[in-house]
Amino acid sequence: MAWANVPAFAGGATNLIADRLAAAENVFLAMAFEQSVRLIVEGYRQKILAERTWRCVPDLVERMARRSSDQPAEQYVTDIKFTWMMEKEDFALYHDRCNPERIAAGLVVEHDSYCPLLVAENITIQAKHALCDAMAGVTNIPAKTAATLKLDDYRKFVDLTLKLLAPFVTNPLAKNIA
Repeated sequence: MAWANVPAFAGGATNLIADRLAAAENVFLAMAFEQSVRLIVEGYRQKILAERTWRCVPDLVERMARRSSDQPAEQYVTDIKFTWMMEKEDFALYHDRCNPERIAAGLVVEHDSYCPLLVAENITIQAKHALCDAMAGVTNIPAKTAATLKLDDYRKFVDLTLKLLAPFVTNPLAKNIA
């Protein structure tokens, strides 16, 4: 199937086609990068959590207990998704332990206070917004509007957009194999 016959490429302007395909390619690359970084960062974060006990801010534990049963066991952080609940002193120690692990893993960030996973997630968010803007001529939904959708609807919208473009996107990693 030729890309010229697909409604997403209507208008025939070659630069629009290239922009839309490049935006989709960037999202795929950003998602792959994010997953790669996630595996590394979550691994060393869990390792650091296992090294000692990390205290939670008591008020936060109490509030979480009232709102949800999805709270950390006892008064300690044992899961990386709850590190935000650590007492200030414990979080400072935890963060100080993350930097050497990040460096040992070869993850480079602009500033030592940055988490490579959050940086990677932000790259994915920016790539998805750029995709929405690139496809706005077809979908009539620019990134500014897409960002106001419910999160599930936004994810479905981006997923459908990627599924539309995926057959026409070449594997950017294959370019370097030859």
